[in-house]
Amino acid sequence: MNIRDYSSQFTVFVFTTDVDLGASAKVYLSQAGYDAYFFQDPETLEQRLKESAPHILVFSTAALAGSLSDFVSIVQGINDEIRFIAVSSISQFDILAQYNSHGFVDVISDDAAALESRVVWAVDRACEKLYLTYQNEQLFDDLKSAESRMEEVHAAAVKSMKQAEAEKAPPVSISTRIGEYRSAQSKEDLIQKYLNQLPGSLCVFFKFLPSVRSFVATHASGIPGSDIQGVGVQLESNDMKELSSQMAIGLLPPRFTEMLVEAFHFSPPKALPLYAHNALEGVFVYSGQLPAEEVARMNEEFTLLSLCYSHFSLEKKVDSLEVQDFVTEVYNRNYYQKVLGDEVSRARRLKQPLSVVKISMDDFYEIESSLGEAVRDELLKAVATIITKTSRTNDVTCRTGVNEFAMILPHCPKKGAALRAERLRRIIEGTSFMDNGMKVSISLGVSEYPSLCDSAKSLDESATKALLHINDKGGNKICLFKAPETHKPEFEVTAE
Repeated sequence: MNIRDYSSQFTVFVFTTDVDLGASAKVYLSQAGYDAYFFQDPETLEQRLKESAPHILVFSTAALAGSLSDFVSIVQGINDEIRFIAVSSISQFDILAQYNSHGFVDVISDDAAALESRVVWAVDRACEKLYLTYQNEQLFDDLKSAESRMEEVHAAAVKSMKQAEAEKAPPVSISTRIGEYRSAQSKEDLIQKYLNQLPGSLCVFFKFLPSVRSFVATHASGIPGSDIQGVGVQLESNDMKELSSQMAIGLLPPRFTEMLVEAFHFSPPKALPLYAHNALEGVFVYSGQLPAEEVARMNEEFTLLSLCYSHFSLEKKVDSLEVQDFVTEVYNRNYYQKVLGDEVSRARRLKQPLSVVKISMDDFYEIESSLGEAVRDELLKAVATIITKTSRTNDVTCRTGVNEFAMILPHCPKKGAALRAERLRRIIEGTSFMDNGMKVSISLGVSEYPSLCDSAKSLDESATKALLHINDKGGNKICLFKAPETHKPEFEVTAE
């Protein structure tokens, strides 16, 4: 997701006695799209919290007249949904860590270097997590609504069957067909079950591939599967502009229509578009010359399919929401933090090394501002795909920030991790992206447990420090974290 699309929905308060910091942080947050306000006086802040509570409160610990616990209690007493981001000296980080269960989502060093940008970065991550939480709740509401609709359809089917039985007419088997659809294990299985309900009717399903503006035939009724292999059509850019409105009334783009008339003699072709969460998944196509009774049966069955398809998609999306980044389709930060802790525990138990490689795309924000968010997301997805394809089976790839990926490499010492990082850097550097052959580069930070750090937290932080260091040097390089002289490994790594 791109938090910039939703930042205007979030309110952020900044509380600090440093006028320069407060004013500039407010400006940076406002430029990022947030509804931001700066407060220097604690009484004014408390009054505004009571009038209109924000989603995020960024505060400087140096601005607190009393204790931190009193300040947190006052704010949570007004509204316990407010999330805190503290700006503090590094010496106070251990104290602030004790407040994780009190709504604290991040702690930022008060080092003046790029402090405003780091505040925006922390707010972005906090609001992205809040948005996904809200989205998760909405998905469950949608799922509950879909289940309610299923129950209504089932109740109507039972009522119809009882009425038919009373009239000594054949019962309507709607509930049975719903049960068949609910037994499907995949979307493809659902589509095939629909076509199985249309014996003798010539109907072809075309899967929609938006990235290449194409429809490709994948399933059919009344025609051998071998006859639809390789059948498809690629649309022009102009066709895409009117696609949704055309599909809504059962029409197809001219190029698509011409192909159907030539390949299947559909004259004229009619369309039943299949959607999931307002996104076009594909379209069932049949001939407009079919008898009215057959068309009515197709439409009745399609209504059942659409309902079951949406329900199936919602269930799958709810399952993946907690662990998947929807832009890149790799694991998200929540999953990364969980797996990293588990892998460090396993590495400690087996006395095997564990490496982490942090990755960021160079000139990320320049690409975003000059080419737009759609191109940025397409590049992120392409980079994620390359990372995944060049990884081992037991490696874990996650998106841990707006412009950050992380690779968890079990049983991999620092030398092996550095070699793999350099190999990935060269692959990305030599790859052409997008239709115009665009080139991008990446920066990588590498760390390893136990040689360079002693915990999951320090492994993550040390890889991040290495990445930030190489970013400051201009990027398109790798950096291996250097352990402090006082560090003593828990065990020796023999395989270098």
